[in-house]
Amino acid sequence: MADVLLKKTVLKDVKIFKDLEEEIIKTNKCCACGACVAYCSSQMFDVIKMEGYTPQFISNANVDNCKECGLCYYICPQTDPLMNHLNEKYQIKDEMGFVQDIIAAKTTDEKIKEMGQDGGLVTTLLTYLFDINKIDAAIVSEYDEKLNPIPKIIYSKEELLKSSGTRYSISSNILTLRDLYSIAEKIVEKNHQIYDINQIRMAFVGTPCQCRAIRKMQLLNISPAHVIKYVFGLFCMENYDYEKLFQLVKKVINEDPTNIAKMNIKKNFFITNKEGKVYEVELKKFDDAVRNHCHDCDEFTSRFADISFGGSGAVQKNSMVIIRTKLGEELIRDVTIAGYIDKFTPTKSTISDWKASKIDLLRRMTNNKINKS
Repeated sequence: MADVLLKKTVLKDVKIFKDLEEEIIKTNKCCACGACVAYCSSQMFDVIKMEGYTPQFISNANVDNCKECGLCYYICPQTDPLMNHLNEKYQIKDEMGFVQDIIAAKTTDEKIKEMGQDGGLVTTLLTYLFDINKIDAAIVSEYDEKLNPIPKIIYSKEELLKSSGTRYSISSNILTLRDLYSIAEKIVEKNHQIYDINQIRMAFVGTPCQCRAIRKMQLLNISPAHVIKYVFGLFCMENYDYEKLFQLVKKVINEDPTNIAKMNIKKNFFITNKEGKVYEVELKKFDDAVRNHCHDCDEFTSRFADISFGGSGAVQKNSMVIIRTKLGEELIRDVTIAGYIDKFTPTKSTISDWKASKIDLLRRMTNNKINKS
């Protein structure tokens, strides 16, 4: 009933995909999350598609087939109408969002330590959820041989290591949900206890803007986001256009993406090639590759996630972890008890002082992002 009342109240001024084109896409504010296309396709309206990183009508003939429901506009993470309701639901009162707890931790799994970024926490938590049969699938991002991110749905923990590490170019993770019925068939075939698409349980890993879109869809109680049970948000200062980024990488360090093993941002850009050579490059050298929508973003620590993850502020080989919801709190508690992660214990200050200092650091980094925009 609540979501029905919300729709009647908020969506009374219907805006449609044409409005989304004019206000967001043509002004280069689109973050290419794929939410609009995922919703439209999962409803079998099949009016819009993602062409590269740009949502657009499939053809001129499809323009008149638009149902003009307005939902693509309202679930877009770059539009404003739902934000007051979303902020209220997730107790967002400032740039940091609601912080139930903050910890630093690392995985206890040796393979994940070797392959993962920072403390390997996201991969470890997904492993745990697969192990205890709390999820049937997870939406992650993998690399191709040229380090181009590819959004993917995985159905077992064995597939997880391919998705470890951080992506610095767009991966349209929500777009994977456009094929919800095909996804359901695979899950039902694998898990004979699932008979209905609404029984599917998925975890989602994404950037702040992507998490915001998922939460907007859940706020309106619309498909396909209803299958998302866990939302894991990544710290994100900015994202890069793939082609522009690697043109600059080639220019600055003379390395092709096919010979790069790992990339990481810690104050500067660190790039490790496949021979183990590490390059440290000033971030500003890649400013021209930053996507335009990042300049308007006021999120760094994924305010709308169940748990947020990043390396900023953590001791080496640990991840900073912001717990935001009861679901997130229970998961971190259970995964710690099960021995999948080790929590970092500060030695030179009290726990409360350490937590306050880390929150202050992340708040400053968030404000730096806002001021830079």
